[in-house]
Amino acid sequence: MLKKLLFIVAVAGLLQPARAQDTTLTRLLRTNAYPLTAVGTQLTGTGWEKIRASIGQSQFVLVGEDHGMAQIPQFTQAVARELQPAAFITEIDRYQAANLTRLTAAPGLPTAYLKATPGSLSFFSWGEEYELAQQLRAQKTQLIGIEQVGIFTLGRFYDELAGRVKSKSTRAWLQREGAAYQQHDNSQFRSGGQAYSILSQQPSALDSLELLTKNESPEARRMVQEYLLSYRIYKNQVKGFGSHQARINLMKRNLLARLRPLAPQPGQPLPKLLFKFGASHMARALSPWAGITDVGNLAQNLADAQDARSLHLLVMGKQGTQVGGFNPDEPGKNVVPFDLSKDAYMKPFADLSPGPAWQVFDLRPARRALLNGKLVVADPTLTGFLLGYDYFVLIPTATASRS
Repeated sequence: MLKKLLFIVAVAGLLQPARAQDTTLTRLLRTNAYPLTAVGTQLTGTGWEKIRASIGQSQFVLVGEDHGMAQIPQFTQAVARELQPAAFITEIDRYQAANLTRLTAAPGLPTAYLKATPGSLSFFSWGEEYELAQQLRAQKTQLIGIEQVGIFTLGRFYDELAGRVKSKSTRAWLQREGAAYQQHDNSQFRSGGQAYSILSQQPSALDSLELLTKNESPEARRMVQEYLLSYRIYKNQVKGFGSHQARINLMKRNLLARLRPLAPQPGQPLPKLLFKFGASHMARALSPWAGITDVGNLAQNLADAQDARSLHLLVMGKQGTQVGGFNPDEPGKNVVPFDLSKDAYMKPFADLSPGPAWQVFDLRPARRALLNGKLVVADPTLTGFLLGYDYFVLIPTATASRS
């Protein structure tokens, strides 16, 4: 009996630290949670007032998201109105950003453009995302893309390259190839397949591309080299060669290059900037999923270098629906359900958000406790959240963006 009692006491002693950690994390999250009410792009509540105050103290604001939810670009519209950024940096390539800038000069949605080339604006092919771009353009905010050449844009890319070459025969070849790639990708969008042209392109086609453009303008040759690098990154990802780091390095180089004109004089500070990328990219420390320093870390370093602040906002849905495709004929097929409420990194927040209201969690007190050794968190993704983001905006039930 004595041995049994001692065993129970020993086990209770082993369990005590874990219970204390859970209690500490729950207490820190609960005491730093604030409600937010969202009606379209209009935000109110204590949570929004907390974020507004932090935006007012920040030079750069970074929104990390789970893609394809209508509420997140609407939230970003409110952030953009508050920040009034000079530039918006996002997860598309430079050619998509140029097309987005051109298209948003006209009213309405680019229905015909996207019917012909579904997904060619990536996330901005969706209604609420496009409306965000329209607002940013109306605010005279420059749209900047730093991603590799978009995986859904090969037909459009070849067509644009054709407009930049002088040789008539090369132009005709590029137009033929681009039309064939677009037709193939459109069939993939409609069938739900993923064998996009950029992944199935033959090496001989790449050799022909480089050979036919070798005597063209520096701009055309640069486009080709950018595409070849993007192609290698995609192919290596498919083969499992771990080219994610190469992709992130490319985005960092592109970011530095695109920001240079915004501060042309040595020592001149960068203006206010708004970033919006997937949540893995916007953390101030290591990426919560990839475990590497990403664009968000570089942005914080740039802010530090000019004695300014970067504000890192994580915005995700607990459950609901999101976009899962680019079918141009049957939009209902683009909507998929999701439920993250039981995932280890989400559960502490989900348990504190049982109702329909949005919740804003100020993560900074938990981060301080973590760094000071007063809090231990077992899940590495949750640790990445706490170290990488200042606020977590949780949407209890998200809905898919409009196709």
